[in-house]
Amino acid sequence: MTDTTTPATANGSEDFRLMTLAAQVAQLTELVREQQQINKERTADGDTAGQQPVYATVEEWVRDYLLPTFARPVGEVGMIRWHWCEQWWRHDEAVTRLTALWYGWEHARLEMTGMLGWLRELDHHLPLLCGEDGPFRDCAVGSGLHGVARHQMPTIAPVQTAPSNWWDWWG
Repeated sequence: MTDTTTPATANGSEDFRLMTLAAQVAQLTELVREQQQINKERTADGDTAGQQPVYATVEEWVRDYLLPTFARPVGEVGMIRWHWCEQWWRHDEAVTRLTALWYGWEHARLEMTGMLGWLRELDHHLPLLCGEDGPFRDCAVGSGLHGVARHQMPTIAPVQTAPSNWWDWWG
């Protein structure tokens, strides 16, 4: 078989294909620009702005969401891996970590995949809170071996005041 296309015919066909591709690129570019504008307006308008928190306090969040959703075997005979204190709100470390988790949860729930990152945070903090060295290590829930709740604050490490001028380099 012999090629019957002349260079002029091939160039005309190729020019048409290039013009068609250029038109498609222009259409796609416009679609991308429109989507970027929509995303920008959502962010500017605060698509999630004005959303009220689901839970009014960290206490409500811990009681109504965290503990029922992520139940752990605390206070069960032979199950001492997880420690909990019924008076968790008396432990400064627990309040700090749980409040951070609550704020993070309230923010993450508004994003399409926000819970993925939040769950990693929970997986990090939960063992620190409820583990052998956590703030609840000396506490017991009421359903424990003797059925009596026990709250005991951890011992605070001793500290000495730094010598005068010690922190001058800092400021």
